[in-house]
Amino acid sequence: MNAVEPAPVVSLPRIPPGMLEGFARQELARGYLLSTPGDARDQVLIVDQGRLRVYLAGESRELSLSFLEPGDIYTTHTPTYLEAVVPTTVWLMETRRFARKLASDPAVTPVMMRVLGRLLVNAVNLIEDLAFREVPARLARFLTGLAERRGRPLDGGIWLVPLDLGTEDIASLLGSTRQTVSSLLNQWERDGILRRQGRRVLYIHTLDSLRRLGAEI
Repeated sequence: MNAVEPAPVVSLPRIPPGMLEGFARQELARGYLLSTPGDARDQVLIVDQGRLRVYLAGESRELSLSFLEPGDIYTTHTPTYLEAVVPTTVWLMETRRFARKLASDPAVTPVMMRVLGRLLVNAVNLIEDLAFREVPARLARFLTGLAERRGRPLDGGIWLVPLDLGTEDIASLLGSTRQTVSSLLNQWERDGILRRQGRRVLYIHTLDSLRRLGAEI
């Protein structure tokens, strides 16, 4: 991990101009834990490049709450773990100092609300799925949502969906295991519902079938 250095004024996607003034830039290696529950550091971070996983952990199980992407804002002052799942660059500032910046720059507030809102929605959906749905329905809902947010419709009703997360990451988000998720994807591929191209591209042949699977309780 490289040393922390002063941040120049740059523009990130979805970040208001001038917002990074006063932040320090830090590079994180894959697997680096930026924050853990009870960590004495109290900082606000903005993701520049890469991806951070926000998760809870018990003695033998981890549960992912969200993945932070470039432009997202988060804080280490939470009872969660923050892990770089790929080489990642972040901008850091002490929370107290950021609070003063927030008070003087109203443009920051919508960015904060967007990320916190997404985390809240993810947490509520996760609780609902764990309480009322089996793993096949959870996975179907996840893939349907991914197609609707990031997918691109092709001819014949097929959807091309970029798959940025690995099978283990998806399993962690769904409160399942890599083996279970992989088995379901293989079964749906045999059933003609979807087709995988490598590890990063998914073709969904019948989105309505996934919606029906996701509606099962």
